[in-house]
Amino acid sequence: MELDICSLGNAIVDVQFSITKEYEGELNKLQIDRGSMTLVEQNQQDSMIKDLVGLYEKPLMACGGSVINSIVAASNFGSKCHVAGKVSDDEHGNYFLEDLTNNGIDHSIVPANSNISTARCLVMVSKDAERTMCTYLGISNDLTKTDINLEAISSAQYLFIEGYLLSSPGAFEACRTAITVAKENETKVAISLSAEFIAAGFKKELESLFDLGCDLLVCNESEALAYSGESDIEQAVQHLEATSEQVLITLGAEGCMGFSDQEAFLVEGLKVNAIDTNGAGDMFAGAVLHCLCEGEDLKKAAQFGCSAASKKVESFGPRLKKNEYKEIKKNYF
Repeated sequence: MELDICSLGNAIVDVQFSITKEYEGELNKLQIDRGSMTLVEQNQQDSMIKDLVGLYEKPLMACGGSVINSIVAASNFGSKCHVAGKVSDDEHGNYFLEDLTNNGIDHSIVPANSNISTARCLVMVSKDAERTMCTYLGISNDLTKTDINLEAISSAQYLFIEGYLLSSPGAFEACRTAITVAKENETKVAISLSAEFIAAGFKKELESLFDLGCDLLVCNESEALAYSGESDIEQAVQHLEATSEQVLITLGAEGCMGFSDQEAFLVEGLKVNAIDTNGAGDMFAGAVLHCLCEGEDLKKAAQFGCSAASKKVESFGPRLKKNEYKEIKKNYF
């Protein structure tokens, strides 16, 4: 089995609503910061979803999780992809696996018979395109090294790991095992910092993964600052360059910065009418990895990533329609 990308991440079903100012006030009461990702218990998430259904009716759903969103993008651009994760044998777990298959993605996930349910991420998108997320990790938090497919890792061009996994000791060990196998088989390793609280709170775990070998680090500006402990992005870059052979730092609407031994560059963002920023960073990473697997250099991959992300924010939901991926690639290349 030859693959382009093998991924390791939290297997989460995204449940997305478009919200008004009315519900933003409710978020304040719940002490949930607008624009943040907050971990919540299942009963709190259930209550919030019930309220939102009453206000806005049916949500938009998709198999999700940061890395999964990236892999869906890469697959729809044409990459051969494999996913490792953990779901329960329940309604949401079965939906997750069905959606993976519908997006042409191979997986090694066997639904678990458990009283812990499949993970869900409640995504609330405000009228100004800002997204606020409340995530219940469920059984995805029980991911261990027994859930990964070593053959898939060894046969892939890239292994892609999300930083969110570091909040679980078992998942952290799975990451270490996966990277070790990747390096033994000349599979390149890409790591996403995922969130500011991961970059700041799990620095030792991240350093442990970087020490095993990282070929590409992807993060945004706030994550770069949090990991480095610096207040200036130029100083932060010096820290990040010591962690990985190649580094990409996304800057939102401003584009991204890229660094490698050969060059440093800035890709300017494209001016668009943003409707929903949810999944933009994931789209960027998926597009970049697809390009690298196609043999493009880092700058070309970053340019394609910014182009794809700009199209993503123009539509509601974490991803695009399948024909739109083909159109983006056709127009770009």
